Amino acid sequence: MSMFSSCEVCGDQSSGKHYGVSCCDGCSCFFKRSVRKGNHYACIAIKGNCIVDKARRNWCPFCRFQRCLAVGMNVAAVQDERGPRNQQATAVYRYSRRSMPSPRLPQTVVAAAGGGQALHFQILAQILVTCLRQAMANEQFSSLERPQQDAILQVVWSEIFILRASHWSLDISAMIDGCGNDQLKRLIYEAQQLRADVLELNFLETLILCRKELALSAEYAIILGTHSNGALMSLARYTLHQSNYLRFGQLLLGLRQLCLRRFDCALSCMFRTVVRDILKTL
Repeated sequence: MSMFSSCEVCGDQSSGKHYGVSCCDGCSCFFKRSVRKGNHYACIAIKGNCIVDKARRNWCPFCRFQRCLAVGMNVAAVQDERGPRNQQATAVYRYSRRSMPSPRLPQTVVAAAGGGQALHFQILAQILVTCLRQAMANEQFSSLERPQQDAILQVVWSEIFILRASHWSLDISAMIDGCGNDQLKRLIYEAQQLRADVLELNFLETLILCRKELALSAEYAIILGTHSNGALMSLARYTLHQSNYLRFGQLLLGLRQLCLRRFDCALSCMFRTVVRDILKTL
């Protein structure tokens, strides 16, 4: 008999310990998917106290996710998981990397930067590609039409880059140092002090991407405002659930700093033209 008799989330048969809690495969996959995609849920009954059991666990994703957090499922454990586990997934991952053309810096920029710095800039350009692809996959942002997406990304790309690069899963400090740009290093360092987890990063990313002042029409202003308010509410609930009552304010202040200090440095000048080229390939 398994030492894990029942799922702590829904009461179904447990398949073992997942993300620190004894639970079934269904709840484990739901939690992992919710964290990785940064899904924002709303309670179908508004009250936030729906019953979560084997028969009704799929009824209200909001209450199910809140139940996952309440029993102690660990967001950081999802964040710390490494790449694809099976060969098929690995092949898909490698193909996606090959199918994305490598962004090329203008030759005048390469010559000005010099061989060593140009290599670092090229690697950072690859990271920028990944950041923009993640932004395009954002659940709320992906619902917008492409012209609106492009109009937003051409304004906020540097904020997305700093936010994601500062929390990169691998140590890229050597690349940042190799660019020889003190302002970029300072911005990355300041953003790192947020120490945001996966969910917080996704909420902050949505707030960057869904600014209604960047709307191309009054209709889009309403849609973006709704998405932004939803992300704010979700972030507030999440930080409150962690019992860190200062966290919500700290994250919003950090986000404001990103907005106010869109960096105007050599790297920004180099990437402005590259961003347009990258968006054409996404």
